[in-house]
Amino acid sequence: MTVAGTLAFTLAAAGALGFMELDRYVDSLILADTARPTFHFVDLPEPLPALAGVDLETAVHDINEQLWLSASVCEEIAKRLERTGWIAGLRHVRRLAGGRFEIRANYRRPAALVQKGSDFYLVDWEGVRLPGIYMHHPMWKLIQGVAAAPPPPGEKWASDDLRAGLDVLAALRGELFAEQVSAVLVNNHRGRSDPRSAHVELGTDRPGGRILWGSAPGAEVEENAAAQKLTILRENHRRTGRVDAGYLVIDVSTFPDRFTVPG
Repeated sequence: MTVAGTLAFTLAAAGALGFMELDRYVDSLILADTARPTFHFVDLPEPLPALAGVDLETAVHDINEQLWLSASVCEEIAKRLERTGWIAGLRHVRRLAGGRFEIRANYRRPAALVQKGSDFYLVDWEGVRLPGIYMHHPMWKLIQGVAAAPPPPGEKWASDDLRAGLDVLAALRGELFAEQVSAVLVNNHRGRSDPRSAHVELGTDRPGGRILWGSAPGAEVEENAAAQKLTILRENHRRTGRVDAGYLVIDVSTFPDRFTVPG
């Protein structure tokens, strides 16, 4: 019985080793007929292919042939991509035939450039800092005067003045005159520099041009609400073709039906 048991164990072990060798052989055949893994980012919105494409590809560039056969490869890809700072949430990572992976995600969309000294940082509409340090480009609205230092990429920029700037830009989205507004200035947020001056100003596309906006949306006290300010700016643009009605500096915070020109 002892001899029989030993023989059975030996045969079983040999069989298991044989199956392992067979698995390795099958894997080698698959790999020999498979190109290097490729990654397809479905519905990557503009302008992210140019901004985020390198970061996303770099995160997974060393997923090699052996790893993509692993049962946990999709989970590994998801972890790497989420660490890039460009993705708010992954919907799925799907392994397809031929070493191809399909990736669907909710991407962080740039909202504005935030200036800190000579550096510029992109943030999304939630105030999350996106990867990279940039040069100024007029395609992006600019937020100037944010007090807090920038966080690491992928983390929220915890700053009330930045939130105020983003709220103003959100109010301007879709307006015909929005292209004439180049920046939101929050240096005096909540009157920290001068309580008597506008807490938020808009820069225009004219050198030195300013629109005294007033308080951040939702923080108005005895001044026009954001909707009233927008009505004034729309009317300026309708009548004159200019958001500032042709003046270098105007104030839209005081009277609900008209702007004033600071004296």
